[in-house]
Amino acid sequence: MDRSLGERLQLRTIALTHALTYALAVAGVATAGALVIGVVTGGGLVHAKIALFVVGWLVMGYAVVRLWPSEPGDLQGKSGSVDPTGETIASDAAKTRFQELVNGLPPVRWLPPPRPWLQLTDEFKLFLGSLLILLASFLMETVFGIA
Repeated sequence: MDRSLGERLQLRTIALTHALTYALAVAGVATAGALVIGVVTGGGLVHAKIALFVVGWLVMGYAVVRLWPSEPGDLQGKSGSVDPTGETIASDAAKTRFQELVNGLPPVRWLPPPRPWLQLTDEFKLFLGSLLILLASFLMETVFGIA
């Protein structure tokens, strides 16, 4: 089954949009939590920036550990089981409440789910989210002058 360049690009864009929405949701939740921590501790935006920095590195470390292959079969990129014809059947990702919440956010709610072979892993999406969390901390310091 040969797909046109436009169709392949569209399918990859849908998968990337799903991943970016997930990462932005992770960063948004972390930022909101950091702001609450900053207010509760009395440090305001300075403590929020520090909390974002620490949480960003913790989420990145967790994502890297989860991305690390644990056996040689992980390097082949096959997820799911194999049907009698030899084709890989993608396993359904465990639906978490957070994933269901993200699936209800625009623009993801208006898009079809990505094809199983193009879906980015939750670990990769968390890694992308950690980069956005660290970016938020960096921007708070450099752009907004929160020292």
